[in-house]
Amino acid sequence: MAYESEDMRLMGGVPGQQLFLYRTEDAAGTVTASGYFDEAVVDYTLDTGDIIIACTGADMAEAVDMLVAANTDGVVTVAGGA
Repeated sequence: MAYESEDMRLMGGVPGQQLFLYRTEDAAGTVTASGYFDEAVVDYTLDTGDIIIACTGADMAEAVDMLVAANTDGVVTVAGGA
């Protein structure tokens, strides 16, 4: 599977200090792979320092991770997950 913009919700903040909730049946390891959230740069102005609460896996209930995004020229990496 892959990132889906409709699975992400902006909870509040401003770029670089935004908080998101992301729910997907993708595995935690998939979600934390470099580039997974690249499209969110356009969809949500995802930027370095933004925080993503990711609920992942079967029924979106297998794992929950707090991720911090780093955006380098539109390529997003996250830290803090699985």
